[in-house]
Amino acid sequence: MSLDKKFTEFSVQVYGNLDKYNDVLSKARVRIFYKGANRNGTYITDEFANKLISSLPYVPVKGIYDEEDEDFTDHGVRRNEGRIYGIVPENPNFAWESHLDEDGVERIYACADVLLFTALYGESFQISGKAQSMELYQNSLRGEFQIINGQKYFVFSDGCFLGLQALGDGVEPCFEGASFFSLYDSLTEMVRKLDAYNLNKDKGEQGMVINFKLSDNQKYNMIFDLVNPNFNEAGGWVIEEMIDQVYDEYAIGYLMNENRHERIYYTKNDDTDSLQIDKKEDCFIVDVNEREKEVLSTVQKLNGNTFEKLDEKFENAEKVEKENSEFTQKITEQEATISTLTTEKENLSTELDTVKENYQALDSEKTELENQIKELNEYKLGKEREEKEEVIDKYSTQLSKETLDQFKEKIDEYTKDDLDKELAYTLVTSKPSIFNLKAGENIIPKDTPKTGVEAILDKHMK
Repeated sequence: MSLDKKFTEFSVQVYGNLDKYNDVLSKARVRIFYKGANRNGTYITDEFANKLISSLPYVPVKGIYDEEDEDFTDHGVRRNEGRIYGIVPENPNFAWESHLDEDGVERIYACADVLLFTALYGESFQISGKAQSMELYQNSLRGEFQIINGQKYFVFSDGCFLGLQALGDGVEPCFEGASFFSLYDSLTEMVRKLDAYNLNKDKGEQGMVINFKLSDNQKYNMIFDLVNPNFNEAGGWVIEEMIDQVYDEYAIGYLMNENRHERIYYTKNDDTDSLQIDKKEDCFIVDVNEREKEVLSTVQKLNGNTFEKLDEKFENAEKVEKENSEFTQKITEQEATISTLTTEKENLSTELDTVKENYQALDSEKTELENQIKELNEYKLGKEREEKEEVIDKYSTQLSKETLDQFKEKIDEYTKDDLDKELAYTLVTSKPSIFNLKAGENIIPKDTPKTGVEAILDKHMK
């Protein structure tokens, strides 16, 4: 089914500013669509909304940028025009969020994260706040026209996303509040605030306070001036102490007249960008070569980046070595125990395997016996059924086929004797005249000659 192009393009919006995701990507939020009737004559149901949401990951953020107008245009004639400026991540952080649109109506929008290639394309910074349009893949769309609240809509039943298209300011979105947005200030916003600050500063107004960190060179010069108060014209340019190194918390100074080094601890005053000396303590520079320095650095790191209390640790070395020897002995004993237990475990495992094999053999025998019993039972039941059928056949000339069929259906419920009794009882109740001596057709004449077994029995009885 070929749909009108307007049914496959829905306006969305990236709103707010951009949040830095990494050096090349910025994260934003996109306000995509709301459920129900839309201004392009379509209707989004709950089921179709869920299908669209499931197809969000990796959907591209596209746009056609006009360098002359410095703005995005529309969808273009073909869907492959322009550039891909970003993508919806695998985990889009989806949520339904309310938004008060410019027409004064508050609507619930489907919202998700997008990642924009802000380091690759400068114009991608303009996407935030621009009207956007979601493009649906036409070959995936299914649906039908329906009348809803007196209005004709195309109601989708299936489909998926093709892309999110950035639109220019002159293009009206389908969804009133559809846009891109983000959570934090972009670089452009940062520049704007700095320009405003510089402007206010030039006017003598109180603006933002920017606190810069003193460089190592500045700290070196300040500490040098503090420890050499006579290094000036009035003091005769006297240098009492040289500064060797400057660290975050202290500096290393060398007192030339006293031929010794000291640590000069200092703090920074952020309000005045100045330093003050808190205390000094003697320190010692050790004469070591490169290899010795590596060893000392290693010892220092192992000791919490300090050499303090190393002597105590070396004094306890013998005690530690003895404890290590005892632990080693215990480990050896434990290993022997583990070896013994491992052997026992292997033996038990072998025994268990044997038991399992025996069990399987017995289980096979059991199954075979059960099958034999089953066959015997089936044979027995078959023989019993044959005998019961023979009993029923004896009454085939006396009882109706319908009556005999009823007994055949329940043949397994009777024993042979019970079946014979039931059939005889049924015969008597259905034909009581069979034992009536008054019925002439059933009276045997006295002078009827006896033959066979009857004649033999009659002879012996006399």
